Amino acid sequence: MKKQEQNQPSTWYEKKSGRKFSESGTSAKNKSAARDEKINPSNKTKNEFKKNPHADSHSERRKNGQKSTERKKIGNAAVVTELDRLLDLSSVPSDGKKILANFQKIINSTHPLNSKQRAQLSEQIRELSHGLTDQRGERRLGYMNQPATLSAYVHYFLWWNLVRLTRLFSNLPADFLNLTEKDVCLDIGSGPLTVPLALYISRPELRSRKLKWYCMDISSQSLSIGENLMMTISADLGGEMWDIIRVKGNFGTEIKEKASFVSCANVFNEIIEDRQMPPDYQAKKCTDSILPYMDLKSENARVLLVEPGIPSSARLLSLMRDSFMRKDFHPASPCTHSAECPMDGKRGGKWCNFAFSTEDAPTELKKISEKAYLPKERAVLSFMALQKSKPKESDPSKLIFRIGSDPIRLPGNRTGYYACSRFGLLLVVTDSNLFYGDCLCIDVPKKEPPLDEKSGAHILNLD
Repeated sequence: MKKQEQNQPSTWYEKKSGRKFSESGTSAKNKSAARDEKINPSNKTKNEFKKNPHADSHSERRKNGQKSTERKKIGNAAVVTELDRLLDLSSVPSDGKKILANFQKIINSTHPLNSKQRAQLSEQIRELSHGLTDQRGERRLGYMNQPATLSAYVHYFLWWNLVRLTRLFSNLPADFLNLTEKDVCLDIGSGPLTVPLALYISRPELRSRKLKWYCMDISSQSLSIGENLMMTISADLGGEMWDIIRVKGNFGTEIKEKASFVSCANVFNEIIEDRQMPPDYQAKKCTDSILPYMDLKSENARVLLVEPGIPSSARLLSLMRDSFMRKDFHPASPCTHSAECPMDGKRGGKWCNFAFSTEDAPTELKKISEKAYLPKERAVLSFMALQKSKPKESDPSKLIFRIGSDPIRLPGNRTGYYACSRFGLLLVVTDSNLFYGDCLCIDVPKKEPPLDEKSGAHILNLD
């Protein structure tokens, strides 16, 4: 019987993945049982994902490292399992939302502006915005040491970065952010401790742990402001004050210990400005600048990279993903696989980025944006989380994919979304409302999906 099974022709997805179902250790009995366990979708609204009415239960499962197992039917063709929602606002803790809403009061209590500084704030915000975007070539390396620039950054850009990062950190896998007091953490290019602050706000389970953070930046004043903010916010939230070790310097500055967790947020887009260098060389150089700080013998070694959601940043992160994988790291998020990245930011192709509406952003922050003539309708970022420990292998009979685009209008009054999967780029066609960052799972189609002529993506019709 086994010989007959081995002689059966491979299906298209077995050929693409290079493995048979028989190699996965999943028996036919187990597959049948898995099919029988699917929730009857007859009570679901046709062609519509319903929001989980038990949002608190979903958040609790996420904190415990459990994935949502809710299954939902789309039309008459596919049963879809929602595994996670990468930018789910309901996952942000309620007390964290209050900190973000009142952040202007918090920063004013620690670093208030006088009347003249407040009158000039909008102009300084606009000038710094140009310095971070279209006029970045004219920006000085130590721009954060300038009082006016630092003031604009702390009272505005830090606030927006916290909005972005808390939404992301609240939804990252619990095991990836399961930091312990044994872990040494390093935040490179920390500024006013943006990453530690966002992590403290978004992960209540970490507030009771006395974590050690090396925070590195060339601006000692920025680090000092961040430490004061950390003391204020930790007191407001009733948690432990983390051990903050300020390190004045840039890449190459030594620290006393090897880190098991390293973060870099909005760092590489600022220091990699020589467009003469090939992107793969840039990525290797960036990776090699991080690795000496890490405890590479530890299975708990993890690195988190966050950059603006633009093609050049997505391209760099995709190539850094490859570089870290050559050093035996594995993608933890947003990737659902360890295959070649299908949204790598190459010219003319798709780039991996995630966006959400700023409709729920703090009211006062949006007022500052409008006053500075920098209104924001959405927040965008690209990121990569990698770890030394190998993640559990997914069932090869399942197709897991993550939505990576806004809705796309297609011929025939249809709607599609680009998505990332181990089979490459997908064009997911459905009348349902899907969102940036949604991770979904279906049975692998028996027939190879057709290709979209424009993008080359497999067309996955869910209705």
